[in-house]
Amino acid sequence: MWASPSNWRSHESESLMKVRYLGHSCVEIIGKHHILIDPDFTREFEPDVEYILITHAHRDHIGRVNEVPDAYVLASQDVCEIVTEMGVASHRVLPVLPGYKVANIKILPGFSRSNDPVYTFFYMLFRRQFPEPGGTPLSFLIKDEATLLHIGDAHEATLSVQPDILCLPWRTTPFRSEQYKNALVRMAEQFSPPYILPIHYDLSHSQADPSEIKELLPAEVLDGLGWYSFYQSQLIKSNQ
Repeated sequence: MWASPSNWRSHESESLMKVRYLGHSCVEIIGKHHILIDPDFTREFEPDVEYILITHAHRDHIGRVNEVPDAYVLASQDVCEIVTEMGVASHRVLPVLPGYKVANIKILPGFSRSNDPVYTFFYMLFRRQFPEPGGTPLSFLIKDEATLLHIGDAHEATLSVQPDILCLPWRTTPFRSEQYKNALVRMAEQFSPPYILPIHYDLSHSQADPSEIKELLPAEVLDGLGWYSFYQSQLIKSNQ
């Protein structure tokens, strides 16, 4: 349900936090700062991005990073090296570690299994090739009118945070997909977010229906493709 606080209209001209999904794992945020997370977008972002956040270096998370001009890139050291190899100027690339804070962005440990031997085995089994280097994963907590947590494509994340918005990587895996989705549900229950923004569900090899989440979790699912606006941790309007 959308909230309609009696005083939000008086703040409409001020900086609300706006959030939308741009495909794959890419999320755009406009509020205190203009942020793009995991820039392998399938829909265009608004101009003047300030910060690009990268959870890990797999192509479906980093593939179009060099198409975003001027913004600073925040990622692990080894991921930053990959970013510069892709053509991003080194003065724009900022290596970060869990515990760092940049603007309203808190850097947290990552849990994407980018270097996991089990992931590598199944990737080779189903795709007949080695996966590209993933680098050291990170998670990001954005603190604005609402707090937003992005954990990349992890299905387990032991973090002591309770975000207002959880970016949940909903997908169908080629092996034990029901168990995988159950793990995602358990993880979401751990964070107990009022809102879930489904991500990662539109990749050709792992497509899933984000509306499934509505039957499994009590959170409000933000499964449209337009902007969602937040004020004082509440969803106040949606432009779908």
